[in-house]
Amino acid sequence: MKSKRLLALPPYLFEDLENRYRRAVSSGRDVINLGIGDPDLLPPASLTRRLGEALRNKNHHRYPPQRGLPSLKEAIRRYLERQYAVSPEDEHILVLIGSKEGIAHLPLAVCNPGDAVLVPDPGYPVYHSSALFAGCRPVPLPLEEKHGFLPRFDSQSESDLGAARLCYLNYPNNPTSAVAGEVFFREALDVMERHGIITANDAAYADIYFEERPPVLSAIEGALDRPMIEFFSFSKMLCITGWRAGFAVGNSEVIEALSHLKANVDSGVFGAVQEAIALTLNEDADAFTREVRDRFRERRDAVRTMLERTGFKCFHPRATFYAWVEVPSPWTSMEFALMLLETADVLVTPGIGFGAGGDRFFRIALTCPPERLVEAGERMQAVVREAQRTESAKGDRGE
Repeated sequence: MKSKRLLALPPYLFEDLENRYRRAVSSGRDVINLGIGDPDLLPPASLTRRLGEALRNKNHHRYPPQRGLPSLKEAIRRYLERQYAVSPEDEHILVLIGSKEGIAHLPLAVCNPGDAVLVPDPGYPVYHSSALFAGCRPVPLPLEEKHGFLPRFDSQSESDLGAARLCYLNYPNNPTSAVAGEVFFREALDVMERHGIITANDAAYADIYFEERPPVLSAIEGALDRPMIEFFSFSKMLCITGWRAGFAVGNSEVIEALSHLKANVDSGVFGAVQEAIALTLNEDADAFTREVRDRFRERRDAVRTMLERTGFKCFHPRATFYAWVEVPSPWTSMEFALMLLETADVLVTPGIGFGAGGDRFFRIALTCPPERLVEAGERMQAVVREAQRTESAKGDRGE
């Protein structure tokens, strides 16, 4: 019953992992879930209260404005002005049904079948699948540890750059937790504009950082006048992944193209949700996200200590709520993840799910309390040691 286009998409790894996890839990096993990037923290009480109040507004039970409520777009502008000293005009802002939706629809809005799309490897799977769904050719943009998991544009072939219409970036980065600086973003804008490529940065984790606030693409001087778009998520900053709300900021022509596409496939975010978020963004979102950062920093530190003690090598997490960890020899990332789930009752995400460049790693989501993170590390260490002892014994016996 599936179309050829749908059959061409790779399996969505996170859905498969979630199904395996649910089956294990339903059988009574105590599985520590470090796999899915879904915060376990509650949203601000003021936000849920405001949602309840907004539900009484009869206007919110009708279609919302296609590009978003004016009050939310103004709150977004003020947020960007406070945090990044950039004040986009109305034509540069588009409210989304979560940043994932906008990212997935972008190639349909700005690319033609056969165009190349540069996608980070490793990277969030939606970049790759959205390119395929639009009939485009995904071209890997390698992220290597020796370069801080930043792509080297000079390593891309001129033929790929010449054929590309869109380049996805993602900083702060999922899965590696790397951040990018202003110099990198300027270089990306220069290279892409020179080749007629739209730069799209996924900044869903912009508010989850542990040192200085990292820059964003849209705040680079003159960025909004160049072919670019940047995606932000309320899911992470307000812990409301289930509400499905985010926004994009970018060049007015790119924003118009995405808005035109969305007008044909959706009807916007529920107005009551938009109003509640707008009020919270204006009044107490900054204080709440500081608390969220503190909670995740505590977990980040617990994971780093645990990993160092148990012998795992971890890339230093400067942002996001993930840790990117090297898979011990001799396993692949999928073999290692399956072994942990079946023998340690710990769910992690194998790096291969983010592309071939991720197969040396696995990802830990910091979405459970510190004591559970430490327990997960102890379980992981015990399983690895036992498996290595078994392999060593086989070698001694000549098997």
